[in-house]
Amino acid sequence: MYLKLLGSSVMVILVGALSFYGGVSYQAALYDDLCLDLGGGRNPGDYPICVMDGAAEALWLGPIRVTAEDFSRVETDQATEGQTQVHLSLNPAVAAALNGFTEQSVGGQIEIRIGGELINTVRIAEAVTTKNFTIVMTDAQAEQLVLLIMSGNG
Repeated sequence: MYLKLLGSSVMVILVGALSFYGGVSYQAALYDDLCLDLGGGRNPGDYPICVMDGAAEALWLGPIRVTAEDFSRVETDQATEGQTQVHLSLNPAVAAALNGFTEQSVGGQIEIRIGGELINTVRIAEAVTTKNFTIVMTDAQAEQLVLLIMSGNG
């Protein structure tokens, strides 16, 4: 009887320990899936980039989600037949995040997306240190971006 009780107690403790370990591992994996670490360690530091809902309603510069509130200026002009230049000016917080990402990723690539649609993939030659830049895209893509910004979605 005593051995059965001892065996049951050991089993309960073992199941509890394994459950705790599994929960901690799951939580760590969930954190790693949600946040891209740009600060050089497990904690992102000054550049936390986390996955957010509404991915299809935003401009993405690599892992950085840029919504209507993140722009201080957006202007377009015709580049060539079927191509539009979109001149963007980002708010300081988003510009700092973009600077941090590009600084850590020099030599790598950055994907530019509107929602789920890939617009372009660009090699990062140097860190983006300004809040103003220009993206060339098709007329339809530029129209989609302007509609997102004007409607305030994202």
